[in-house]
Amino acid sequence: MKIIPAVILLLLALFAPARAADEAKPRKKPAATIAELDVRIAKALADARIPGASIAVIENNTIVLAKGYGVSDLKASTPVTTETVFRAGSISKSLTSIGIMMLVEEGKLSLDDKLSDLMPELRVENPWEATNPIRLVHLLEHTTGFDDFDFKKYLIEGSDVPLSRATELYGPYKSRWKPGTRMSYCNAGPVIAGRIIEKASGQTFEAFMTSRLTGPLGMQSAAWTRTPAIATRLAKSYRDENGTEARFVELVGRPSGGLSVTARDLARLPLMLLGHGTLDGRTYLTSASVDRIERTGTTRGADAGFTQGYGLGNMASYAGKVVFRGHDGVVDGFRAKYAYAPGHGMGFVIMGNLAKPELFDAANEIRLYLERNLKEPVPTPRPLAAQDLADFPGFYGSITPRQEKLAVLTSLVWRQVQARDATLAIAGEPTVHVGNGLFQTKGAAVPDFLITRTGDGIELYQGLGAERRLPDWQVAATIAFLVAFVTVLLVDLVFMPFWLWGILTGRLAQRGGLSIRLVPALAMLTLVTCAVTLQLLLGLGDIELLGKPSTGGWLLYSLTLATPVLGAATLVRAAMGATAANLFVRLLAWANGLVVITAAGHLWAYGWIGMKIWA
Repeated sequence: MKIIPAVILLLLALFAPARAADEAKPRKKPAATIAELDVRIAKALADARIPGASIAVIENNTIVLAKGYGVSDLKASTPVTTETVFRAGSISKSLTSIGIMMLVEEGKLSLDDKLSDLMPELRVENPWEATNPIRLVHLLEHTTGFDDFDFKKYLIEGSDVPLSRATELYGPYKSRWKPGTRMSYCNAGPVIAGRIIEKASGQTFEAFMTSRLTGPLGMQSAAWTRTPAIATRLAKSYRDENGTEARFVELVGRPSGGLSVTARDLARLPLMLLGHGTLDGRTYLTSASVDRIERTGTTRGADAGFTQGYGLGNMASYAGKVVFRGHDGVVDGFRAKYAYAPGHGMGFVIMGNLAKPELFDAANEIRLYLERNLKEPVPTPRPLAAQDLADFPGFYGSITPRQEKLAVLTSLVWRQVQARDATLAIAGEPTVHVGNGLFQTKGAAVPDFLITRTGDGIELYQGLGAERRLPDWQVAATIAFLVAFVTVLLVDLVFMPFWLWGILTGRLAQRGGLSIRLVPALAMLTLVTCAVTLQLLLGLGDIELLGKPSTGGWLLYSLTLATPVLGAATLVRAAMGATAANLFVRLLAWANGLVVITAAGHLWAYGWIGMKIWA
């Protein structure tokens, strides 16, 4: 779905007419045979410049294609085979949740157990503990309200670090909202759940998972650390298309991201889930437990009927003819995905050694092939109440950032909801209201949005997070500021060459001097450099760069301190005036100062003044 940055809202309103429903891009024609699918997968991987990948395709509850593509080691030109091991990343969360449900079925745990009872030794701050305690289910559905790991915590490693210690290293933990009301993806929850498995079972996490799940399931290559058994089969991963090798980080949070496995072995997982917990005559979970794994149960959205979101280590994908469930994973240059369509006997696994999103172009080819004989979903429209049609349109901003420090960015990224033809368009996409505030966009298999009233306002729920309708005054104020920022910046850039010429010719001395021009321009330049540096650091996605002191990190730290100082200095200089300067120069100085000090206030509100991004 298209998300609208606030800075271009005005431009969109002026120059971007709404796209008609019949202008939507038609679905690509699927491959007709397995042989054609094989060719398309190879082409998609080559076009994406993925060094190596492995796939498994499931149809009629059977693996119909398992194959490796490309190389697992660029230097050695080692071909990928079905025996090549890849890291699965966050797919590990699916297995951890299954382990929890096994213990729930045995009566050793309950999803409603309080975390404070299960792990009283864990340091957790929950201001709502008396009324909304953190429960075991919240760890698996990411509804604890915890921040995701700080960047530096992704670099904590050690294959011999026990989970009892890992849960301490990733803490302390604090709920940012009432647990069980909103979903925000957080790697800490499944790590804590893995420790709970140990306490409830009397085994180490790795021993329990091997003896109870991966071993019996036939996932013989599955390992939670880089063991000697898989070391020679493990693909090397890469940071970029130039073949820069990524470093293997031995995660201590193994239940959240430590799994390594072949694609063919990992396909045993969706096969078991397609069998409602049974595979090859052996039952691992009851059908009721699988249903619970595949259902969202602990958000306000779920309370209002939106249950096709993130379940227990299991997420939904709507963009097709039927819902696929499963999980993605990214770690150390690896990217992976498993998906399956409950009730349809089909699914797939894809694993690659370069973590480009384009790897999933091949996954899309597989999904199109599997859905080739299915009918397009035709939702039944239901009338939207007149009051909802009047109140729901507006701009929505995220209320569930993964890290609170990154809320400074999500605060400027909005989704627009518009009234259109007695229903709503969400981010420009026409929807069908199917009842009770549930909306289905074109190309979605089921309703993929919910808009509902809560005690905190009008909120929008989707698969991974929630947004709240912004007050009109906040939208107007933000756009006004951004227009002012862009205008003042452009004026600065236009007149900067003239000021430089005035410096060289000595004419500025008779026109108010240099400082009334230089200080404001320097303040604006510092603000812009601060914003660009932040975007570049985050855009690189390099945990080594973000999680440790670096030149870029120290530069950002310095810029966040300099921005308010120079903003204040600009206002002081503007107040001092300059009799020889014309009115335009004096007003521009005030405008620069007000823009920079306002932006600095925004940074301060989100804790970014003097922040060390690695700390």
